[in-house]
Amino acid sequence: MKRILLVAISAISIITLVNWRGPEATVEGNSKHKVNFSGKLITHQGEEYSVDNISIGNKYKQINMYDKPSKHAKAGFNTESKRREIQLDTNPKTDLTVTKIDLSEIKELQIPEPNTVWIYQKKKKHRKLKFTEVIVISKSDTKRHYILERKTKIYCDEIDKAGPVEKIVPLPAIDRLIIEGYSFRNGVVGGAQATKPAAAP
Repeated sequence: MKRILLVAISAISIITLVNWRGPEATVEGNSKHKVNFSGKLITHQGEEYSVDNISIGNKYKQINMYDKPSKHAKAGFNTESKRREIQLDTNPKTDLTVTKIDLSEIKELQIPEPNTVWIYQKKKKHRKLKFTEVIVISKSDTKRHYILERKTKIYCDEIDKAGPVEKIVPLPAIDRLIIEGYSFRNGVVGGAQATKPAAAP
């Protein structure tokens, strides 16, 4: 009798754990945040999209950006990659000032030189860390220059009458990302489903 009871309790526990999940994320981990940022995305190819559910690296708060070093090597052309490269002699992750940016503070984000790669490599056989220059214009029109990991992606949903179209945009593809506003949503939903005017998140 005790064995049957133990098996029943175990089965109920497993079923409960399987069904007890937090907010559902999409394939790439782009969860729908409680604060829905909207605006315009303009690519270097000249495409323009009205978008919402914007996040940088799947974050809308405390986004790590490294202050662009004022002293650095001149850009050189790499014949293999066909890109301009700037060699860094310090590791941005450990040796540069980190600024934590919130999307609620940003008016516009620009990628001025998408084909220029900032590279740090400790030794020849070590992994290369790659960065891209980012210009952040605040709501008070202050312009600051940072470098951000090149592999960072912008997640957003293109606003479409038929329903939201999820987009994953590599950082170097972006010309300008304009933040026009934000609002809170009632639940964890996608696309242009935001409701309620919001106070600063």
